[in-house]
Amino acid sequence: MAVPRLVDKLHGHLEQVDSIAALPNGRCASGGRDDTIRIWKLESREQIALLRGHTGNIVALVPLQGDLLASASADRTVRVWDVLGQKQLRLFDGHRGKVLALVSLLRPPESPGAGVVASSSTDLTVRLWDVDAGCQVSVIRASDNPRNEDCITSLTVPSIGRLVGGANDGSIRVWDTNSAAELGRMRSHKKAVLCLNTLPGGLVVSGARDRLIKLWDLTTWQEMGELEGHAAGLSCIVILPSGRLVSAALDGKIKLWDIGARREIATVLADRSTVSALTAHPEGHILSSGPSDHSVKIWDFENRNEVAALAGHAGAVTALMALPNGWLASGCAGGIVKVWDPDFRREVGHLPGHEGAAITALALLPGGRLLSASMNGVVKVWDIDECREVAAMCRLMTAIAILPDGTIASGSTDQVVRLWASDLGSEVARMPGHSDQVTSLAVLPNSGRLASGSRDATIKIWDVGSRRNFSTLRGHTGWVNALAVFPSGGHLCSSSADGTLRVWDTEGCVEMVLLWGHGLGVTALAILPNGWLATGARDKVVKVWTHSRSTMSVRAQSRSDAARLNVHELRSLPPSTRRPGGCEAAAPSVSEGPPIDRAATGAEGGAELGEN
Repeated sequence: MAVPRLVDKLHGHLEQVDSIAALPNGRCASGGRDDTIRIWKLESREQIALLRGHTGNIVALVPLQGDLLASASADRTVRVWDVLGQKQLRLFDGHRGKVLALVSLLRPPESPGAGVVASSSTDLTVRLWDVDAGCQVSVIRASDNPRNEDCITSLTVPSIGRLVGGANDGSIRVWDTNSAAELGRMRSHKKAVLCLNTLPGGLVVSGARDRLIKLWDLTTWQEMGELEGHAAGLSCIVILPSGRLVSAALDGKIKLWDIGARREIATVLADRSTVSALTAHPEGHILSSGPSDHSVKIWDFENRNEVAALAGHAGAVTALMALPNGWLASGCAGGIVKVWDPDFRREVGHLPGHEGAAITALALLPGGRLLSASMNGVVKVWDIDECREVAAMCRLMTAIAILPDGTIASGSTDQVVRLWASDLGSEVARMPGHSDQVTSLAVLPNSGRLASGSRDATIKIWDVGSRRNFSTLRGHTGWVNALAVFPSGGHLCSSSADGTLRVWDTEGCVEMVLLWGHGLGVTALAILPNGWLATGARDKVVKVWTHSRSTMSVRAQSRSDAARLNVHELRSLPPSTRRPGGCEAAAPSVSEGPPIDRAATGAEGGAELGEN
């Protein structure tokens, strides 16, 4: 399960960062609108060099042989720097307009020197520069009668002797770098091509303002497929060492893709407006930037570790509950509740008693006893230490949560959220609003609010004190199966029959992270006290996930539990600047109870809890 994680930030630029490049020996370079290039040591997060000379924002950075770095700027120049010596070696000033893109041409491995770089500009030319000789090699003109539509906005180099450019008219153009002749054009994008890259094997990847990513085979001049999912134009594309693709868009979102399967794996909100720079570091990190805080963000997109797979259930895992001692309780479609010790990957408790009826909910009562509910309308109370049933009653509940004052919240097939006295003997209030069965409940700490998930594909946030619907979170396209709250209380994780996990900011009412690709689908969620995420699925296995220790920032050890679960930086985005889609204000009326017509509500029985 690939889960994007914000590892840290590099602060130093005074204005927006527009370019980033990975350098050897664990370093990276960033160029900003403050006209500076800064060199960073990723391990220590330190700035180790500052390069000045440009008089405009740095739009592109390209590492060359050894410690050489090429830069392109809105000041119409291309420069070459000695990073170690912190000095400028070359100045190429032949362009008559802003430089838009910069690449280094491929050459045989044994070739000496720094080679040739190519730059495109608003002057509607692409120029080739010999770094060693310090001169212009050739000029490629966009067309015989160039127009703004012919402006080359992006470049990539698929092979020796070839250069590919993306144009404002949506075309992909290919040139022979030896003769500077155009070899052909490929058209499919409906708007300007803003970014290009090359996959291992030579396939070219393009991203455009039409929100599409396309794959191109230069040997057949054919489009090989497309990736669709961004809600805004593409700004950057990079290829990970694993061969997966990472794309960034003008709406601030970064997506991870499985190219072979043509599917999206994960989405993360990286900036509140746009992603202006993106690169992949050989050590496995993704580096990004945007206009929000002038920083370079360090992301871990692939180093997520499964630390335990707890097999033993005979049916799909339908409910999970984290226990205070670090253990985990799970219920399945076969009516069995099991207790696990994730640290030792072993089952420590087996609680039968629901006569084969699917477990619908688990909750922890004050005092440490476990409450379980099943589809046959039975609720049981268990002593976990002794693995024995201590009480039972008849009441149909498909979701349960325990409020801080001991009040019990429940959901059922009748679409209503109910509040009960702590002994489940009397109903305190009911909160209607869902249009289908309530499947899950979660208490938001220190807020007086309760979240409910439903088969109507929505999540509702309730103010328990006023019994009113505070907001509705929309985004899932299938049943909401499970909810889990991060320890900070400000973020909520949900799983759905649509195959996704989503992380929500419950205060700003916005979806922050979207995760795809969970096999048979996650049907149960829980977050353990140590910050691990537990998931249950139709494959009958409970899995426990944590981040690789080797990729954890040393600074993250002092942060809150939420930091371990990828959302600590998301709190820095003010609610007023977040995408409001996915949340709607709501204020349905609430009826206080009793009296209640139990036959009408579908609540079966009504017996008090009785000792066995």
